[in-house]
Amino acid sequence: MMRVLLLSSTLALSGCISLLPEPPPPPRTFVLEAQDVARAQGAPVDAVIAVAVPLGERALLGSDLIWRTGDQIAYVDQTQWSNRAADSLQQMLTETLVRQGRFRAAARSGEANAEYELRWEVLDFEVREEDMSARFSADVRLVARGRQIVASQIISAQAPVLERSSSAAAQALARAAREGSARIGEFAADHAAEASAAR
Repeated sequence: MMRVLLLSSTLALSGCISLLPEPPPPPRTFVLEAQDVARAQGAPVDAVIAVAVPLGERALLGSDLIWRTGDQIAYVDQTQWSNRAADSLQQMLTETLVRQGRFRAAARSGEANAEYELRWEVLDFEVREEDMSARFSADVRLVARGRQIVASQIISAQAPVLERSSSAAAQALARAAREGSARIGEFAADHAAEASAAR
């Protein structure tokens, strides 16, 4: 009799467990990386450049993809970057500078002694609803040893978002960031070359 009661209570409990809601599916994860970078034209710079971790709003530089409608921002549902955007953008810019080939070397800040450092604040890294575009914008400063600012500029890039999907948003944001990184690399090399020639 006792065995029958235990068996029936076990069956009842197993029925309760099946009533719990199903867990949500795991988020789709996208990488943010440099990929193919063309060698840059222009005078070579016999100097090492360091790339600082970008500053900016926590929402823009975290793991989530941002969708903006007017003044409201939202996270793209069930979607994230494989790393924090701040770390991935720093690595992307460093790798872009290496592959463009105008500096003797490029590294992340703190990894090597450098004649120049890129300090930057990400102003935009989001999909804009009004024109279905992914936007990247950064306030960039090229700093020489002694914390002297050699040049500063706001550099922007954008890419169309071809459809309302998480994969289209991620691909467009990555394209905009790659184009922005290439422009930052050109800006840094051109102004470092001018500064080196002036010395």
